[in-house]
Amino acid sequence: MSESQLSEEARISLSRYSSDKAARMLLPLWLEFEGFLQSRGVLPSAIPDIPEESLRAYATFLDYRDCHIDDALVALSAVLLVCLHAGYNARILRSIVIPRIRRPIQNRQWDAFRLRTYRPLEASQLARNRKRRAEQEACTSDQARNEDPIT
Repeated sequence: MSESQLSEEARISLSRYSSDKAARMLLPLWLEFEGFLQSRGVLPSAIPDIPEESLRAYATFLDYRDCHIDDALVALSAVLLVCLHAGYNARILRSIVIPRIRRPIQNRQWDAFRLRTYRPLEASQLARNRKRRAEQEACTSDQARNEDPIT
């Protein structure tokens, strides 16, 4: 099976800017993206000609695919890196993000950055509900105590 023009351009870009090992690791992720483009019926002749909407659609596809968010970030980062090395507009690439990822926020406890997702973990949601329930119960008991006349 012959290599497509996009794959060949991706291989050349990766080999020019990174090591052979990095190219071997990133190329399968690029081929997944190329398969995504083929499934949408969009296969441009060169990497800089890939429509911005296709990159955004791929980021959304990764968001809803049944995989861990870290795997989705690695896949999208590999595609964006190949596009960057091939001469794609960097301003456009910076705006392509996985929809459920917000921006990195500073974690006050460790002075490190972590990613915050729109979908909270189930355990944290349960803890938040318990805390809310306890606060509501405390508030109602305070109100009931204040309403009782002192005899």
